[in-house]
Amino acid sequence: MRHAILAALAAAALLAGCGGDDKADTTTSATPAAAATNAIDIEEFVFEPDPVTVKAGAKITIRNADKAPHTLTEEGQSPSFDSGTIKGRKAGSVTFAKAGTFKYYCLFHPTMKGTVTVTQ
Repeated sequence: MRHAILAALAAAALLAGCGGDDKADTTTSATPAAAATNAIDIEEFVFEPDPVTVKAGAKITIRNADKAPHTLTEEGQSPSFDSGTIKGRKAGSVTFAKAGTFKYYCLFHPTMKGTVTVTQ
């Protein structure tokens, strides 16, 4: 049994090293690249993708896969965008009017956070 497990692990390691191109990945990044999208999903109390990049004026659909209600609200005293309450298993939307980088969160669950970059 032990030999079969070792053989399977060795085969998996060999397969993991195969494929792709011969170029080494020389990119390094401390932060993930922002995904261009027209939707943000909420699942297990997490916004995905995060960060997000959209064009000014873009309407983004927010799909809540959780049972709990959520919001997508800009951080700060006077939010420029707020989805309102998106009930569990429902969808809402937000339109990002102006260019900039904005942090957002869920009013009901303040530890849920994300970032959107709005371009011209």
